Amino acid sequence: MLVLTTAAAMVMSLAIIPAYASSTAVATGDSTADGRPVIWKNRDHWSTPDGWKVVPYTYEADGSSFGSGDSFGSRFDYTGITALGESGRDSITGDRIPWAGSNDRGLGFVQVAGHTLTSSFADQHGYPVSQDLDKGMTGGYMNHVLLSRAEHVDEVERILRDTNDGGGFNGSTARNTSTIISVFDRWGNAATFEIDGDSFTRDNVTEEHLPDGDGRYTSPHDDDKDGPNPPDGEYSGFDWRTNFSKVDWTKPSGFPYFVDEQLTTVDGDGNVVNEGSEPDGIHDWSYSSSAVYRHTRVGIRMDDPHDKNYRYFMQQEVESHGVPTEHSIETLSRSIGNLPYENGSGQAEKPTGWHASRFVSTFGFVSVGSKADDPYDGKLATIWVALGEPSVSVFVPIFPYAGEIPDELTDMYLASNDKRHQVYDYTEDDSCGYSCGRNVDHSIDLDALVGPGGYYGEGGIQEYTFGIEDWAFDEYDAFMADLRTGDRTEAELRADMAEWQQRMAATMKGHYIAGTVPTG
Repeated sequence: MLVLTTAAAMVMSLAIIPAYASSTAVATGDSTADGRPVIWKNRDHWSTPDGWKVVPYTYEADGSSFGSGDSFGSRFDYTGITALGESGRDSITGDRIPWAGSNDRGLGFVQVAGHTLTSSFADQHGYPVSQDLDKGMTGGYMNHVLLSRAEHVDEVERILRDTNDGGGFNGSTARNTSTIISVFDRWGNAATFEIDGDSFTRDNVTEEHLPDGDGRYTSPHDDDKDGPNPPDGEYSGFDWRTNFSKVDWTKPSGFPYFVDEQLTTVDGDGNVVNEGSEPDGIHDWSYSSSAVYRHTRVGIRMDDPHDKNYRYFMQQEVESHGVPTEHSIETLSRSIGNLPYENGSGQAEKPTGWHASRFVSTFGFVSVGSKADDPYDGKLATIWVALGEPSVSVFVPIFPYAGEIPDELTDMYLASNDKRHQVYDYTEDDSCGYSCGRNVDHSIDLDALVGPGGYYGEGGIQEYTFGIEDWAFDEYDAFMADLRTGDRTEAELRADMAEWQQRMAATMKGHYIAGTVPTG
């Protein structure tokens, strides 16, 4: 494992070095507690002033087509997570675009930027640009297309094949995408797709990617798009991505999706460096120091030696080896490393720029799916979303099939921002970049977050936030057990889901603002 010393962490947290983009993970089959797939994302964003104002929204299928290559048309409703302002709208169509979501047929979806798949990256390494930069379908709009059209993992592949040449969208000749997506469907199948402008790879989730004897994640990731896929329900394992591609596949142009011949680390100045002649599972050409660090830090949480359920990705009282200081809780969405912590000056201030939950994280997303034998054809899929930086925000449940968003969640980002002000020192709420505006302070106040000398959830904001979630988890499990009896009509199911999530949102938001925990 890579180890970041306290001194190095302090140096890098003060350096104005962009730490690029988001993290995702997915687990299914025997790697989850009940065989139901779970998918996770923390979104990092700082390039638009109001991109922190995140909201859930519903999309209603309208039968529309994006072009001649659209095999399905808009046919499924979905709930997506977006942001107000420019980052939440497609630059060509002006439509709202999701950065994560689930549809009413049980397809769960998360996305990260693929920095090793961009046009500039290919050009810098001497390969032709694959994207149609002027007319091509953007990554955000592709997210919308997939959620509104696909219900099976194989249909995601079909849509990507259909759009390799632009798909008739806007007169384009290719997509304008450099993105990595992970999806699950209602049969429990799951896969990760790495996508440039005119090609993609498919990496089926069929194994647990455990560290080798040197603690490195070197297990191979092969391209599965032209081979046989497992039968429905027989996908099993876990995987994750930060911002570099991992599938060992080379395009006809000679461009490699993955190069791993050396040990890739980050030096004391925050630079990505390669040494030696041994692979370590990290793309040698990755230029994002944050992606390098987050890759291993997500990895040691995914390979915890117990099955995952939806709670684990938010916070769960389980024995942990990912956070070795104490062995009483594990969290992926809130991961900022070992706690308690003091910096070199003895202050309970921890730099977060190299962790899964960071000062530029704008929301956390977890979705739990169905199994083939669940009733209602995927309509029980559930989203849990933290509408703000996950370390200080509360995860609230939403059912995409309910077809509506509780009113309390339309401005929940404001309540989350109020809590964020308690742990970071800033006066401007809007972002003006990686190190100014709301992002001027890179170190989190741990006394306010977890209490003096505290561990995750032991005090501060997290004590009552985790308490609210623990109450909500129990309420959700009881409600889901009732729903899985399958004795409701679809109209009754929709109505009961809408009523339940409205009550939950009102209760959870009220207690979150007040700093209290529901009882009974």
